[in-house]
Amino acid sequence: MKVLVLGSGGREHALCWAIAKSPLCKKLFCIPGNAGIKEIAECKNLNMKNFNSIKNFIKKKKINFVIVGPEEPLVNGLIDKLSKFKIKAFGPNKKSSILESSKSFTKDFCNRNKILTANYKKFKNFHDANNYIQKVKFPVVIKASGLAGGKGVFIIKKKIEAKKILNDLMIKNKFGSSGKEVIIEDYLVGEEISCLSIVDGKNYIPLLLSQDHKKIYENDKGPNTGGMGAYCPLPYIKKNIVKKINKEIIEPTINAMNKEKRNFNGILYAGLMLVKNKIYLIEYNVRFGDPECQPLLFLLKSDLLKILINCVNKKLNKTKIKWKKEYAIGVVLANKGYPNKFKKNNLIKNLNLIKENKNLKIFHSGTSLDKKNNIIASGGRVLTVTASHKNFNNAKKIVYTAINKIKWANSYYRKDIGYRIKKLK
Repeated sequence: MKVLVLGSGGREHALCWAIAKSPLCKKLFCIPGNAGIKEIAECKNLNMKNFNSIKNFIKKKKINFVIVGPEEPLVNGLIDKLSKFKIKAFGPNKKSSILESSKSFTKDFCNRNKILTANYKKFKNFHDANNYIQKVKFPVVIKASGLAGGKGVFIIKKKIEAKKILNDLMIKNKFGSSGKEVIIEDYLVGEEISCLSIVDGKNYIPLLLSQDHKKIYENDKGPNTGGMGAYCPLPYIKKNIVKKINKEIIEPTINAMNKEKRNFNGILYAGLMLVKNKIYLIEYNVRFGDPECQPLLFLLKSDLLKILINCVNKKLNKTKIKWKKEYAIGVVLANKGYPNKFKKNNLIKNLNLIKENKNLKIFHSGTSLDKKNNIIASGGRVLTVTASHKNFNNAKKIVYTAINKIKWANSYYRKDIGYRIKKLK
């Protein structure tokens, strides 16, 4: 089977790495890929927004199966376009991808289907939103309703700060059309959980619960990012809470989406908040999280490609997933200055000195090759160093020992990924 993965991040590197191990995969392609993916797949630098070039590449290479990594092509209907040409592809269609493309839709969807979520108000007008924040109790959370690469969520403690954020989103269009509508919701204090499930429209298989670290600085300070690190599983989440998540969040969502004729097939990623035994839905994504994908796939024992094919063919009821009985942790190395302005194209040295094995893997995100074939840091988030071990502290030690060997002048990473495990014991 010839397989194509679309995307260029750490998530897509992890997907390619897992798929390349499948006996079903005879040839692996990636568009556009990155310097790490090039080592395991044939990469082609095509514009993912140009459907004709993608379609022609698929036909020319006689590709049998496509996996769409990032959210933007999904919400723009790439799966629908591929299906018109009878090309099998993993990911939700445009109609069901609205769970991620519109936070406004998702909040209303939760309300009408009795799925617990934080109290909220929606605004399309700056003055109405600004008037509302004069009356509310702080802190509050302000969100751009549309796609913002994980950076459109703001925890606000003061009125003056709220006005500035609303102005940035709705007047200055900091995130383009994504901020034309905003959500202002109650701030919840609790434990954040990433719950990813593979859904074939009717059946679903929950993956291991994981936890992302969205803030740029240690102790969860500073602005939101696409994610600075993740780990799984979560030893402090009891079985009754897992059952509660499935019964109160995941199953009602799948059933309601079917009732609303938005049949969901792909990865349903629920961002949750556990507050004193109550589970709140914070937001939905419709693809693997990055960086949650890296540690999750690192612990997967089953054939990922087979699972994804079964999902597309609506055969998840005949699918079982096996996991390593270990912990996995991934730490993101970013360009200093991210998620704001940063310098590009600094040389990354010593990656060849780090011996990857069954307990250690470096996944590439924003990397490329210079004219001398050296690896350079060309994006915001650049590498995710990922490790596993039966003991969480040992997994963490493996990751940070490897990171200390990397020589890169402009790098930044959090040194406290996974700190909540110790905190909650």
